[in-house]
Formats: sequence, structure tokens, C-alpha cells
Amino acid sequence: MKKYNLLIIGLLAVVTAMAQPEAVFDKIVKQYTWNRDGSMTFRYRKELKLNTHFAFNNLYGETFIVYNPEFQALKINESYTKQADGTVIRTPDNAFNEVLPSFAADAPAYNHLKEMVVTHTGLEVGATIYLDYTLTTHVGFYPFLDVAEQLQEHSPVKDYQVEITLPEEEKLTYGLNALKGEPTVRQHSGMTTYAWHFQHIPAFPMESYTAGKASPMLFASNAEGENGVAWLSAMKVDPEACASLVSILLADRQTTDEKRSEILRYVVDEIATVRLPILLSAKIRPPREVLQSAYGSPSEKATLLASMLLAAGLDAQIMMSFPSFATPIAVHAISDIRVKSGDRYLSPSRKDASDPALRATRDQFWQTGENGVGVIQLDEKQMTLDYQVNIALNDTLANVSGSLKNSEEVTDQADFSRKKPIRPTNGYTLYILPTTDKGIDTWRLRLNSTRTQPMELPNRIKESCSYTLTVDGWEVETRPFRKEMSNPVGKVSLTMDREDNRLIIRREIELQKTIIEPDEYSAFRALVLLWKNDAFRMLMLKKK
Repeated sequence: MKKYNLLIIGLLAVVTAMAQPEAVFDKIVKQYTWNRDGSMTFRYRKELKLNTHFAFNNLYGETFIVYNPEFQALKINESYTKQADGTVIRTPDNAFNEVLPSFAADAPAYNHLKEMVVTHTGLEVGATIYLDYTLTTHVGFYPFLDVAEQLQEHSPVKDYQVEITLPEEEKLTYGLNALKGEPTVRQHSGMTTYAWHFQHIPAFPMESYTAGKASPMLFASNAEGENGVAWLSAMKVDPEACASLVSILLADRQTTDEKRSEILRYVVDEIATVRLPILLSAKIRPPREVLQSAYGSPSEKATLLASMLLAAGLDAQIMMSFPSFATPIAVHAISDIRVKSGDRYLSPSRKDASDPALRATRDQFWQTGENGVGVIQLDEKQMTLDYQVNIALNDTLANVSGSLKNSEEVTDQADFSRKKPIRPTNGYTLYILPTTDKGIDTWRLRLNSTRTQPMELPNRIKESCSYTLTVDGWEVETRPFRKEMSNPVGKVSLTMDREDNRLIIRREIELQKTIIEPDEYSAFRALVLLWKNDAFRMLMLKKK
């Protein structure tokens, strides 16, 4: 009996250990103070309890603080670790080290930026990290107060406080996503403080493709909620700066599409993209400087792209996307930046970027124009992919010739012709139908048995694949099939038929929603599992 009691106690201990998170934030405090002269202070405090070795060896052993020393001053107010027995270990001076942020390594214009690496010491299971620092931003750096706080961490937060203080004559516009609660407002010394207090915020869910609308966030602005408009207005084009280069690039380009494509190729391929955190630089560098340096942030490259298009006599307007739930539209909430030319929305970073209209129901779009910056409406699109593939199987080789037509972009046709050796084992082989680098298979969906949060897909999609196979020297052991499924989320149809010595395989899937709610997930999962089932995309061949 004693043996069983010990076993039960041991199992309970294991279950308890497995149930607890790697770490828990006992407290997070973020305080913004916007002063009358346009300077700002940001104070951050955290208390983080470590529950596992993984927490301090892989997750929270260091804290990283990126800032611009030309306009900002960092002060570490307090940093120490309280061990499980109450012993306090102060962070030594040599545990504070400034390095160059990785994104600035190949961008001399940003080599002055700093990343403070705080290495926490005295870490053990049961220890608590205490960190308190203040970042002061000088006058003239930030054009406005811009807050887009992600209120969820990779570990649960017991107590989360956010305070925003600004002069009493200024108005604060604010909004919450996936949380409810009004701030406590208090007046003091000519200033107004808005304070939010949240408790028991869960960790990021261990689920892929979590919908943005389910992510707890706080947005705030003192610019009447038009921070994004102001930032977009500050992006000044300069066609003259790139006129000579454009004339050289387009010397042998005749049509509008050819000119547009060549300019896009140059900006994407020849101008490196620097993933500079938004508002970390005091300005958007002008097109001439970006062109000479051959690198730029997405905003800078968009300005250059628009300038080059205008220099070529083509139309160009810069557009920014923000999540529909980002209210007010904080600059830190920018999700995408494009240049509209003709009927295309060009990405300064990718030639194959998807049409923003695929996200028309989930994003809001602001665009430059003759009358300044204004909101625009895009009609939602569904991605439609149509494969046409011919496969000739002989004794030793599979010859594939086919094309993919993408309705999202009429010029986007991918040829995936290839040859693949066939090697039988004991007279048999398995042949897997080829796919391209587009479509549902590229989403790499990880399908848990259940979900607790809404799932957000890249876009609505209708994908059709037609395979015609001629087989020589093999007997096809796979029997003809017809498998269909339809539910409120979408539908799947998989068929194989024989016609003389040919096989006709048709694969179709349509997903009619981009947001899959938890109660719809089982229907969605059933469709995708059927689509990915190897039994319907693999042929068993027997040597004749």
C-alpha cells in the first residue's frame, strides 16, 4: 500500500510540474509621460518568477533594450534577482553590455543605434528577476505620442499596469483590442494620467495562426488618432533624385508593365531591406540618400519606389495597411506598406507579395493622393489557383510539365516542369504528385485536435489541381477513388479516374472563411486533413 501511495504522490508531483508555466510575470508596469515640450519618458518595470531551467537558460536569461542614443538616454534604475531562499543578487556592472542591433549591422546610417543587453545573474528555479529602467526621449525626436502595446507575453502575467500621462490640455485617443476596461483618470500638477490595470492575462496560446482580433492590445495617441496619417504624410517623394538611373534602367523597356516590373525588380533586388523598428529613427531618409546607400527601411524603400515610378512617368501613391482593430491607428501598428501603380499594389520588399485586397475585411488602408492622405476601400478577393499538369511515367523517370495560373496576378504563371528518377524497391515504388510553392500546402498548417482561440488564415482560397498521367512500364495498383466533403467552412473534392493508359486526377479545395472560430475548427480541420491525406496524392506502382 505504501508503494502505491508513493507512486501516486510521485505522479501528482510530475503532473503539477508539467501544469505550471515555464515562468510567470508577477508584475509588469509601463508608464508613458508626454511632456509639454515634446519630450517623453518611458518607464518599464517587471517582476518575473522562473519555474524551470528552460526559462532562464533559453527564454529569460537576458533582457534586450534597443534605443537611439542621439535622442534617447537609458537609465537602469534597478536590476537584481531574488533567489528562492530570499537571497538578493545585484546585477553586476559587467552584466550590462551595449551592442549593435543585428538589423543595423549592414546599414551604416543606423550604426549609432544601441542595444543594451542585461544579463541576469543568480538565476535558479524559484528565483524572481526584478528590472526597472527609464528611457528618456529628447525634444524633437517623436512627432507625437504613439502607443501600440502588446499586452500578452510568452508567459502568463498576473498583474499588468499601463499609465499614460500628458498635459491636461491635450486629448488622449485610445482603444483596446480583445480586452475590456476603462482607464482610471486623475489630474495632478497640470497633467492628466490615464491608468489601466489588467490581471491574469494568459500567455500567448500555443496555437499557430492565432487571429489578430484575439490578441490583447492597447492603442493610444495624442494626435487625434491620426498618427499613421501623419507618418504617411511625412514620406516625401523626389522623382528628380532618381531620374538619371530610371532612364538607364528603362532604356529598352517599351510597355508600362515592363517599366513597372523593372523598377520593382531594382528596388527589391538592388536595395537591401533594413528591418528598422518603426520610429526608432528621427526621420525617413530621402530617396537620394537611400539610392546612394543601396539600403533602406520598408518606409524608405517605398518612398524610393514611388519616386522612381513617377520619374518614369507612371502613377504612384503610397499606401499603408493597419489591422482593422487598430484604433487609433498607431504608427507602431503598421502591418504593411505598398506603392499603388496602375491597378497593382507593389511591395518594396517582395516581388511576389500577395494582393492586399486578400485582407480587405481584416485591414484598413490609408493612401496618399492629390488631396493628401485618406482612407480607401478595397473589395475583398479570393485567391484562385489553377494547376494544369501533365506527367509521363516510364521505366526510370517521371517527366513533369505543367503551369500554375494565379488569378491574384494575371502575369504570375509558374512553370514547374521537372524530371524525377523512379527507383523501384522489390518491384514497387510510390509516386507522389508534385505541387508548387503556392497554395495551401505552403501554409504549413499545424492542426491540433482542438483550439481555444480563433484561427486566422492568410486568405480565402480556391485551389484546383488537374493531373493527367500516362504510364509506361508500370501497373497502377492504386484504385480509382472519389472522395468529397463539404461543410460551412468549405469543401474538398478528390477524384481519380482511368482512361485507357491515362490517369486523370482532380484535386479541389475551397476555404470560404479567413477567420475560423473555435466552434468551426473541427470542420476546418476535417477538410485540411482530407486534403493533406497522402492516400489521395500518392500512387502505388508495380513494375510490369
